[in-house]
Formats: sequence, C-alpha cells, structure tokens
Amino acid sequence: MWQLPILLALWLGSVGMGRAELTGVQHRALQVALEEFHKHPPVQWAFQKTSVDSAVDTPFPAGTFVRLEFKLQQTNCRKKDWKKPECKVKPAGRKRKCLACIKLDSEDKVLGRMVHCPIQTQGRREPQEHQETQCSRVERAGEDPHSYYFPGQFAFLKVLPGS
Repeated sequence: MWQLPILLALWLGSVGMGRAELTGVQHRALQVALEEFHKHPPVQWAFQKTSVDSAVDTPFPAGTFVRLEFKLQQTNCRKKDWKKPECKVKPAGRKRKCLACIKLDSEDKVLGRMVHCPIQTQGRREPQEHQETQCSRVERAGEDPHSYYFPGQFAFLKVLPGS
C-alpha cells in the first residue's frame, strides 16, 4: 500500500506539479534579470527562460531582496526581439545557468541588481565567491547601515547605589 503514495509523488514531480509558481515579486525580479541580461553587448541572440531552479525572496525595511537561479537557452531571434512570443528555443542553442540577485522597493523600483549567466559547459564550475559577494551587496542596497545592532556594539554601565 505504501507504493501508491510514492508513485503519486514521483508522477507529480515529473509533470511539474510539485514546483510552486513564482510570487509577484519573484516574477518582477525575473523580468528585471532578463532585461539586464539582454542589455549586455556580448549577447547577440535572444534567450528564453527554460526553468527556474530556485527563487527566494526576503523582506527588508528598504524593500524585498530576491535571489533567483534559472536556466536560459538561445532562441532563433536577435536580442532586441527577446520579448516577442514567436521567438522559439533552438534545440541546439547555447545554454546558460544564471544567478540573479535583485532588490526591489515597495513600488517595484530596482534598488540593486546582479545578474551572472555564464555559458553552461560540461564539468566546468566557476568560482562563486565573487558572485556571492556581489549578491550580498545587492541584499544590503538601500538599507540604513545604522539600523542593524550587533552584539558588543554598545556597552552599558550599571551604577551601584551609594557610589
């Protein structure tokens, strides 16, 4: 009897029902990331999102920080036409694995952004320390540096009675 729930879970995962949809702020951040990606001069062809591997948003006083990991694949269109629905993914087109860190304020204004989409190759891994540092900078964008209090930042003196 335990086999039926396992088979159901496997089937739901394979048809994509197990994946949650993007929230509104995550979808907006993805659009900002795609716009930023298509602005870069080395990019000549339009790319289309093929999957979102992870999407996490964190609220801050200045706005919402969104971290996205997604995959892109080259289409048959030039980069200026990347939003057109007739742009279809080329089966043998280049693939990219992206990390995007976007900070949006309450009016969806971009406070900070970092989009890194290296060409996806077999077995090659790029050092991610630099991207993580840039991502942390985006996360702190617009925040008041004095709004955080750390242990040991303040010292208090208790005066004893009769002193």
